[in-house]
Amino acid sequence: MSPIGRIFVIINLALSAAFLGFASNNLATAQKYRGQFDAVTAELASTTTSMQSEIDSITADRDSANQMRASIRNQKETLDAKNTALEQELASATDELNELKSDMGNISSSIGDLSSSLDDMKSQVAQANEARAEAINARRDAENARDAAVAAKESADDRSNGLSADLAQAERDLTSTQRMLGDTETTLAMVVAATGFDVTRGVGAPQIDGAVLQYRADEKLVHINRGTNDKVKRGYVFSIFSGGVYKGEARVEVVNPDTCTAVVVASTGSAIAQGDLVSTQI
Repeated sequence: MSPIGRIFVIINLALSAAFLGFASNNLATAQKYRGQFDAVTAELASTTTSMQSEIDSITADRDSANQMRASIRNQKETLDAKNTALEQELASATDELNELKSDMGNISSSIGDLSSSLDDMKSQVAQANEARAEAINARRDAENARDAAVAAKESADDRSNGLSADLAQAERDLTSTQRMLGDTETTLAMVVAATGFDVTRGVGAPQIDGAVLQYRADEKLVHINRGTNDKVKRGYVFSIFSGGVYKGEARVEVVNPDTCTAVVVASTGSAIAQGDLVSTQI
């Protein structure tokens, strides 16, 4: 073999060795990269799975948040509606309160008028009591005069016929006295009709106030929460009233220590009921 041939053989061997080394090195590098690729691929798959799980969780949380937001929105709308209704009720209650205040003012004015009317009635009752006392005194005087005239007539009857003139005069005096008594009784009846007071009421009865415990309409009996311990006596007359309404009078017939029973002797037609007030002087 020529020297040039040997040189080419050596060069070919060197090149073959170099190529073999290069191929071996590339194969090792390729296997290394293949392993890294597989690791990266596995890691990517794991990361993708983890991220997908997180995405699913976030999506679920988002859906839950949307539902919660919708629920909160519905609750807010409900609360807004309730708030509007409450505001309307408050406005209505305020209007009613203002009306009640106005009504209270009117009631206070009415109470003032009733109080004034009651004072007037008390004044009229006092005047009627004075008129009744005067009428009773006049009747008593007339009765005394009548008794004196009767005594004079009896005395005149015992006299002789010579005293006939005196007897005639006594008879005229008796006639005049009886006429006076009739006028007095007429005046007394007018006072009773005008005032509604019973002339049979006990004169000099103290001020005794009480209330009706029970009223038996069929027997016209009134049970009152006052008795001998309160200085009530048989024959006292209680006036019955409720507020400013006069209902009538009842005369005491039975007296117990703490209660008494009276018979209704005058009535205005107003129904007597438990809790009505009574008084011997009004």
